[in-house]
Amino acid sequence: MYKQRWAAILLLFSMLAFQISCSRGSKNAGGVRERFKPGFNLFKPEQDIELGRQSAQEIARQVPLLKDEATVSYIQQLGGKLASRAGGYKFPYQFAVVATKEINAFALPGGFIFINAGTITSAKNEGELAGVISHEIAHVALRHGTSQASKAYLAKAGLSILSGIAGGRDTDLGQVVESIGGAGANAVFLKFSRTAETQSDIEGARMMAESGYDPRDMASFFKTLEQMSGQRVPEFLSDHPNPGNRAALINEILPSLPVSQNPVRNTEQFTQIKERLTGRAAFASSKEPARLGPRDPNSNKPSTRPEPPAAAYAPFEARDRSFTLEYPENWDALIGDDSNMIFAPKGAYGQAEQGVVVTHGIFIGAVAVEAGDLQSANAQFVRQQIEANPDFRVLKQPQSINFGGRQGFATVVAGSSTITGVVEIDVIYTTVTSDGRLFYLVTIAPEDEFDSYGATFERIISSIRLSR
Repeated sequence: MYKQRWAAILLLFSMLAFQISCSRGSKNAGGVRERFKPGFNLFKPEQDIELGRQSAQEIARQVPLLKDEATVSYIQQLGGKLASRAGGYKFPYQFAVVATKEINAFALPGGFIFINAGTITSAKNEGELAGVISHEIAHVALRHGTSQASKAYLAKAGLSILSGIAGGRDTDLGQVVESIGGAGANAVFLKFSRTAETQSDIEGARMMAESGYDPRDMASFFKTLEQMSGQRVPEFLSDHPNPGNRAALINEILPSLPVSQNPVRNTEQFTQIKERLTGRAAFASSKEPARLGPRDPNSNKPSTRPEPPAAAYAPFEARDRSFTLEYPENWDALIGDDSNMIFAPKGAYGQAEQGVVVTHGIFIGAVAVEAGDLQSANAQFVRQQIEANPDFRVLKQPQSINFGGRQGFATVVAGSSTITGVVEIDVIYTTVTSDGRLFYLVTIAPEDEFDSYGATFERIISSIRLSR
């Protein structure tokens, strides 16, 4: 028994000693820095893949994934190119884009990598984006996620677990996951030490150089994030603690890397994708948008940054006199049919393949519903909106409110915009009219402009008067 116990303890110290030596790195006789190797780990690489797959499925239920085929395909191609240079176990690397303006990227065990749309739009060139992706691939290749999980499990289970490992027993995947937090295990997989960050910087730089990029672009992107004065700390830096002077580290290892004399800085494809996400090229703004007729939508497609709402408001009364409201003078009143309307700024509405689309503004009107009470009718209406926009999900459950002087509900939904590809936040307001229809108003704005449109939406809502 004592021999087995001492064998387990010696195994622990040998694993930790190996990890420490790897974190510092080493150089061969020629002065070239050698590749890092994965440190202490209770899991097999095949288990990394299974853990990563489970975690990726959980994350997909929590965040809006971008469905834009051109953008996702571009990221997959770029990621695949870089991953082909990754060392260690040949994980089946997969790449997805999260539809949010937040600057972040994260890697799950087994090769499941997520890049926020905000990271793509914040990169100055393809080299900087390649730096971020290479850094995440390195986390996977070096198995940092399951190494973190192994240490967390060891801290809970104690040295006794090592006796089984020393005896050749396989690690029980479910037992470990439950021990470190169950469904919340992603928090363990995604929080890396400064040592892990240094390793990923170095290995990522190597992958960049071998793929034809300049590793200094990686340092340039991180430096830009750190210099974002006057703004909150980017989410990337919260999840990826700065191990020190990244630029100095990259410059130190440059002589040992096969950096091309003419590295790839930018590509036309990157420029097109960035413009696609920011909307500068995807949709042309209309200078003189025509008003929508009953079934004759404007043929122009919307831009993504209309001018701010005017301070002055204009009155409006529905054709059937069912409601009145006030709206910004620089917005257009777009007639749908009868009492169904769209109010939106010039350039923020138009016709796309899927029909009339709006990036900023409101939809308002009344519809017949099958449900007999307001709560059921509201639930039915919200469900219909989600079904019509599969990328959307309820962000905040219905809240009881006073709407137009009547009992109503407000429900917040969010998802990837069909126009911009980034997150849009809609608030659905409903109440019941005297003739039994559901009166609705839906406010629409991109996530990063939602707060600036808040006062305008509140003014419009407070001005509503229902006659039925």
